[in-house]
Order: sequence, then C-alpha cells, then structure tokens
Amino acid sequence: MWEHLNNQCPKYPHRILDKKQKLLSFEATNELSGALKAVIFNQNNCRDALCRMVVIDELPFRFVGGLGFRSFCAVIQPRFVIPSRMTIARDVVHLYNSEMEKLKKELTKNDQRVCLTTDCWTSNQQIPYLCLTVHYIDSDWCLKKRILNFVQISNHKGETIAKLIEDCLHKWGIERVFTITVDNATANDVAVSILKRRVNGWEGSVLNGEYMHVRCCAHILNLIVSDGLKELHHSISAIRAAVRYIRLSTARVEKLSVCVVKEKIDFKGKLVLDVHTRWNSTYKMLEVALKCQKAFERYEEEDSKYLQYFLEEEGGKKKFGPPSKIDWANASRFVEFLRSFYQATLKFSATKSVTSNCFYLELGEIFNLLKNLALTNDSLLLDMVSNMKKKFDKYWGNLDNTNLLLYVAAVLDPRYKLGYLTYCLGCFYDAQTVSNFILKVQTLLRTLYAFYSKGEREISPIPKSFTSPNTLQGTLLSAFMKQKEQITFDESLNEIERYLADESVNPLTPSFDTLFWWKQNSIKYLVLSLIARDVLAVPISTVASESAFSTGGRILDPYRSSLNAKTVNMLVCTQNWLKSTNEGLVEQFFFDEDDELVQIGLIL
Repeated sequence: MWEHLNNQCPKYPHRILDKKQKLLSFEATNELSGALKAVIFNQNNCRDALCRMVVIDELPFRFVGGLGFRSFCAVIQPRFVIPSRMTIARDVVHLYNSEMEKLKKELTKNDQRVCLTTDCWTSNQQIPYLCLTVHYIDSDWCLKKRILNFVQISNHKGETIAKLIEDCLHKWGIERVFTITVDNATANDVAVSILKRRVNGWEGSVLNGEYMHVRCCAHILNLIVSDGLKELHHSISAIRAAVRYIRLSTARVEKLSVCVVKEKIDFKGKLVLDVHTRWNSTYKMLEVALKCQKAFERYEEEDSKYLQYFLEEEGGKKKFGPPSKIDWANASRFVEFLRSFYQATLKFSATKSVTSNCFYLELGEIFNLLKNLALTNDSLLLDMVSNMKKKFDKYWGNLDNTNLLLYVAAVLDPRYKLGYLTYCLGCFYDAQTVSNFILKVQTLLRTLYAFYSKGEREISPIPKSFTSPNTLQGTLLSAFMKQKEQITFDESLNEIERYLADESVNPLTPSFDTLFWWKQNSIKYLVLSLIARDVLAVPISTVASESAFSTGGRILDPYRSSLNAKTVNMLVCTQNWLKSTNEGLVEQFFFDEDDELVQIGLIL
C-alpha cells in the first residue's frame, strides 16, 4: 500500500516526487535573522530536533501523542513520521549519553582543573535531591558551568554527600578539583573535608587542598541582612498590609492600575508581596510599592473598604496601616540602605561572569556602609545596623575566616591589583594587620606560582635524549637545559612583580572583560595566566546549583511525579547542556521567571 501511495498513486497529496529536492529556509542562529540555505527533509534530523524540544521546553513524553501536535506536524511537514512517547524516551537517553561524552572529553582535555558547587533540595514529593555543578574557564577563556548530577540523596549527612560527589567525579573521570563552594551547613564542612582527602589521594588538588573549601558568600550575606531585619519596622508592616489588601482581589488590582494611570506614573509592573524569611523580597516589595505611592494615596480615597481593612485584627493584634507619609519616607530610606546589599547579592550570585574577583570589592563597600552608619545617630537604622554589624564581624570581620584565594582573585583583576586591596584594608584595619595580611596574600600568590611553574614543566618534560650522559653533547645539553629551567623559574618569580608594576586598567572602563584581558595577555604572563584561569573560575555562591532546583520543580510537577530518579537526572542535565551550547538562541526566545528569582537571591 505504501509503495503504491508513494510511487504510483497520482492523487495522493503527500507523494514524494523527488526525495532529493531541497527547500529554501532561514537557518536558526543567535542573530535576529539567519542565513538563507537549502535544506532537504530528513526523518532522523527531525526526530532529533523533536527530542531536543521535549528536553529544552520541559515537555512530557506524551506530548508527541497529542492531537494538537500531530495536527500541527501534518500541516507543517506531512512526511514526518511522529515517534511514540516510548521512542522519544529512548531518544532522550541516547541524547543524554551523546552530550555527556562530549562534555566528558572537554573536561578531561588538557588536564582541565575545575571548581564545584553543590546544594540539596527537597521536591514536592518530599524526596531530597543533590545537584553538583562544575565551573571552569576553557582554553579560549570562556567561563563555563555545567550540571554534572541531579540525583536523589538518602540523607543530608556529610558522609553521604561526600560519597555521592565522589561517585560522580569517578563517573566523569574528574580528578583535578580546585575548589568546592557550599553553604554554611555543618554537613557540608564534613563533606568537603572527606573530599579533600580523596582528591589529595588522586594528586588532583592544589597545595594539598588547603584552599579547596569556599563558603557561599550570597548565603552569608543573606544571614547578615536577615539578622538585621529580624524585627521589622512598623512602616514596612503597614506597606505590606496595603500590598496584601490590593493583591487579594483582581478588581482591586485593576482599580489600582487605573489610579496609576490617573496619577501619570510610569509603571507597568505588578505589586510584589514579600516572603517574611527573604529580605530581598521585602526590598523588592518596598521598591515597587514606592513607585506607586501616589496611586496608593489616591486608592485610599476611591475605595471605602480600604480603611476598614486596617481596623480589623490579625492574630489578635491590630493591623499596621494604612501607610502614612512618614511610613513612605521610612520605606524610602530602607530601600536606599538595602540597595547596596541587593546589588552585592546580584554580583555574588552571577553565573555568566566571573565573581571571585568582585568579592572584596563588594565586601569593602558593605563594610564601609555599616561602619559609617554605626557612627550616626539615625534611630531608624541604628538597631538594624548594629545587628548586621555583629553578624558581619562573625563571618567576615576576621580576615583569616575567608578563603585567601578570594583575595588573590582581587589581585588578579588588572583594574585593582594589590593597590586597591591594600587601600581598602587600610580603611578598616590598623597598619600592622594590613601589612601582615598583604604579606600572606603575596606569599600565597608566590606559592601558587611555584606550584604552577612545576606543573608546567611536568606537563612538557624535556626529552630523555637531551639528558643522556653517554656523550659530551648530551651532557652539555643536559646542563644547558637545567640552567635554562632555573632561569625560566627566576623569570616566572619576577612575572608577579612585572604584573604588579605594570599600569593598571582604569577601573571605570565601561564593559571591561577580565577574562578577555587575560586572554590577550596570557603570552606575556605565561604562568600567572594559568593561576588566573583557575582562581577566576571560583564561584562564590551556590546559585548555579540552586537554579537547577527551579528546573527540577517544573519537571517533577504533580502531573509527572512518577518519573524515576534516573530520568529526572537525564532531563535536568541534558536541558542544562543544550541550553548552554545554544545560549544566545535560548536567551532570544526564552525567559525563565524562576531563574530570575534565583538571580536576585529569592531562593537562596
């Protein structure tokens, strides 16, 4: 029958007259418009594209059997034989294995050293998962991050976490681990301690893993600000009550929108109701509400039930509000104060740019802000600042409490080098403390120099024929090569001094790319650039791993909660790999609101 339809029946509308006939089509690229090219129908290519669509768009496997999709395919390409959901599931497995092999080759190529972040999450089925993400800067000086594992974990004990991560590293053939970034949970301290011993045993650590443990700076900053906002001011409570009242009804939201138009306010967003345990959601709530201040005041005149709402009791207590002019003024000061912490959180949580070099830059600004406000008589902020300063001193007040690599990263930023670090420390500590600490940073940088210089000679050994003692020529060459090694080593020591002595880049240079600068100067600073490539790859937050939980939450929705752990791991990982390799195209057409919440730290 198919032979008759495809080759003989003249009335069959889908008859293939010429299997080699090509069609003109625009190529999908990262640009707004692709190049025009000739394409030919290929069943396997279409099936592969369908598999990728299912993974990237988080579609259920049964999607391919839907009437709407089949009708769509019948119109757009009648020759495409739609696979079943079981076939698509098998295709996902093949795609996962294929992409995994590509990534494995990249990670093991040229003895790539990597940084890790990890965190745990509990699904809506109350099943705990662990996510492990790898970060590295490739040979082309591009920052990469890839999810390696998204697996179930039996408990949150340090030994269990370490065992899962160790198994994952074995699976991927990863031995050279530079750092592991985790939050402040005690179990993570145990896990990193165990992993440090394992990596040392593989001879894959740097300086015996002394600087392997990096604490999540975004998490610490969240603790600091949350401690200051533990007892919220009544002005914040009044504005929260007003926002809650509006959001309780669609009609009220529409009426407020009318007030926004009448007051000629340039605002088209939505009101944000904060989560009490997330200070940055409180910041966003106040920031958005302040834009609509006049609209709220007008709304009070147009809704008779608005004032009655605040007369009701909540939990046996009278509600605060409605917001007065003093409340709005106080909120404005809170927003101004919290903006520095909010911006620092965004920079700490960045995943598409290096973050280790900005650690002390942001830390210095926060330290300076708290120090200056503590000396004022501002009763509104004084108690808040006092609580935050205590928590700040607990985690960052003592310079020895922070991983020294983060200060080395500041030195390796060609805009700041050692001068800015010395200046900032001098603003907060006595001269002797600053002198001793700068010496520690310099010593670590020189120690890393010696380590990486030795590693370079081990990677590119001198041919054995040059060291043969059997001939005079071999002996002379051997002696010459040893002398050359010594000269090269001395020059490499001076490379640090040369870098620090060279003129710094203007810190105000717009859109300065640190990695591009090092790419251009990697020949000039041969060994120092190797250190920079590893140190600048260190993530100072675990947001990269936490962002996977948004994906996991959507994949494991109430309608697909029966997916087994292996399938979930494949879907989460493969989606991350595909999006990363098609980043420009994905960003053009795809926006993930949950990822934006991660970016601003709302799900830290």
